Amino acid sequence: MEPLTGEVLNINNEYGSYQEYKAAVDTELQKSAESFVRIGYLLKVARDTDILKESGYGSVNEFAEAEYSLDKSQVSRFIRINDEYSEGGYSDSLQEKYRNFGYAKLAIMLTLPAAVGEELTVDYSKSEIQTIRAEIDEENKRTDIEVMLERKDERQQAYTMFGKVLYQIGRDRPELYLQLYGAVAEAVHNGPNVPVVNKLVDSLAPAGEGMVSVRIPGEGKMLLSIKGSGADPAVVNVRSGEKETCTWDEFIADMELLCEGNDAKESWKILYGEEFPEEKKEVAPVQPDREAKQAPKKPGRVTVSKPQTPEKTVEDNSLTKVNDNVQAQETTAQKEEEQSRDENMEVAPVQPENNTENPQNGTSGMGSNTDEADAGSRIPEETDDPDRVPPYIDGNDPESADAAPGAGSGNAEAVMGSTAGTTTEPSAAVLTQDVDGQISIGDMPQCMPDNTAVEQKWNIRGSYLTALKDNLDKVYILTERGDYQDAEQWLQAVRGTIWKIRDISEVQDG
Repeated sequence: MEPLTGEVLNINNEYGSYQEYKAAVDTELQKSAESFVRIGYLLKVARDTDILKESGYGSVNEFAEAEYSLDKSQVSRFIRINDEYSEGGYSDSLQEKYRNFGYAKLAIMLTLPAAVGEELTVDYSKSEIQTIRAEIDEENKRTDIEVMLERKDERQQAYTMFGKVLYQIGRDRPELYLQLYGAVAEAVHNGPNVPVVNKLVDSLAPAGEGMVSVRIPGEGKMLLSIKGSGADPAVVNVRSGEKETCTWDEFIADMELLCEGNDAKESWKILYGEEFPEEKKEVAPVQPDREAKQAPKKPGRVTVSKPQTPEKTVEDNSLTKVNDNVQAQETTAQKEEEQSRDENMEVAPVQPENNTENPQNGTSGMGSNTDEADAGSRIPEETDDPDRVPPYIDGNDPESADAAPGAGSGNAEAVMGSTAGTTTEPSAAVLTQDVDGQISIGDMPQCMPDNTAVEQKWNIRGSYLTALKDNLDKVYILTERGDYQDAEQWLQAVRGTIWKIRDISEVQDG
């Protein structure tokens, strides 16, 4: 085949410059974005009228699947786009305020909740809108159950929605709290006025308008929208899509409730019960004179406030603690059994040659079941990453014994939250486990050997039972979320834990 020549490619170029060419592309893509709204409208017509009566299709989903290979989720998405972005919520025209966004930004906005889209203006860049979508996607990864299990800040819960958001901003960004305190202090002395509002706007949205993303434990992510001093602030709940607004006077009043001290740092300390985190100032190296000064960075419109410390949840690290305690107890029990066995071997009398009994069998086989690492017995660690495969427990880890010297009945009780006490006399009482996973003290069976290792075995069994209950809760959360493969992995860990409890119980009964 002969290579293409200029004559073959010589077409009528109607574009005098790149700018004209790009404008033409933008126009067509804009039409493409607007067509999403019209497609949603047409699907609504098929849904809400009898237009499909003569087609033989029983529903709009059946029609869209057969004719255009659109599944139910795609049909639903087109209809939702029309609900949120069309004129009046039921037309074939895109709302006027969205027509100048351009295709690139509009394509992202069509995937956002309507309440968020209402707060965006044409001045937002594509990357800023992408940041907002990333924040929403991150929050949507959490299930409602996981959010409910998060430990709430009781003091924070006493404020209004705007107060909660401002409280979280101050917690996550102490330096910004100082600026807000200064603006409110002026309002207290001079009364709310435009200069005070302008200072608040400059602190929260240096570009004149913007969004601040914060996450409130137990409630989820919130977007604080600031559109200058001429518009009311708004807060959008990412999980529910609900929006709440207030006046600037109400906003200042909410901030005043967070200012209790004589100066900003003292107020922060009173509010959060901690010393104000002083920023470490590092001495910058001397720069060569020939280096040009960098231009000041243009302020962005989207700010993401990240907590300085990991968020605590009700679950906390309880499974990890159980892991460490179980490992320490197994290692301690193993060492004591080995030491006891060695001592017995040193003082054992000479046995007759015709004696068929083995003096080392006096432990009733207890050591054999626990000295070997059970590959099927796993207790997963509690982690924020649901994709992590549950780890194996290695009872022979020497670090676990060093990390928890003296691990025994007392430690097991502390981890599992029992209110019952333990006794140092193994012949007097024994730790037992009821159906609710609570540890109690019952009478020691008379046939139970007077052996500290035996008592520790029962403590280990209790630890496994507690971990079993927590793991079953994790299986439920993963299944509810739809992470079925991960749920299966944790379920396998549950099976292994049950086998371990069975083995320990059979040894004690034997």
